[in-house]
Amino acid sequence: MYYYKRKYNLRVAQEYSHMFRNIFFVFVFLFVALGVAPFSYGATDTVSTSVDVVMVVNIGVTPETIDFGALTPGTPVTSTSGVVITVSTSAENGYLLGIQDDVAGTGSALLHTDGATRIADYLGTIATPTLWSGTGLGMSVYMADTDKEVKWGTGTTYNDPNNKYAGIPELFSTFHSSPGYKVGPDQTGIGFKMDAPNDQKVGNYSGNVIITATAIIL
Repeated sequence: MYYYKRKYNLRVAQEYSHMFRNIFFVFVFLFVALGVAPFSYGATDTVSTSVDVVMVVNIGVTPETIDFGALTPGTPVTSTSGVVITVSTSAENGYLLGIQDDVAGTGSALLHTDGATRIADYLGTIATPTLWSGTGLGMSVYMADTDKEVKWGTGTTYNDPNNKYAGIPELFSTFHSSPGYKVGPDQTGIGFKMDAPNDQKVGNYSGNVIITATAIIL
């Protein structure tokens, strides 16, 4: 009897063992079928992020110095190269380029070393540039990555005879508009030309022209 009872208890234990093992495999199957890792515990949450990007406008000019060399009155001369203006901006609506010389009246930025005598402004205006005719210091837009205006003529180089010119005003005046958001730098090329009357005082003349880029804000 002892031997039989012991054998019976072993069989019962084996049956319970098979039953628990089957239940375990059923749970594993369900976890896998449902895409849930068995016996894993965790929680998730989110972090909300935000930022305000401020507007930036950067401008550079190349070259920064223009030399007309020697001028014989009555024979117009152009600068030895054009000036390429490069603007980088995050402005959504683009930017404006303006020019000025801070000189009142009809005088240009070119001032004699005597501190009093100036070469005059060219008579064409920013609103109505003209093909070169006359004397003074003038500027023209010969190239633009964005929307060169037809008023500046059909020239494509800094010394093209088809360029139209304007005198440089005392106060900021917009000479080029570049609308729309830009990815990367946007370039505009301007050229300078000058002549002087026969009675222009001999000597060296120099001065500064200011170019400003302003974001368009609607």
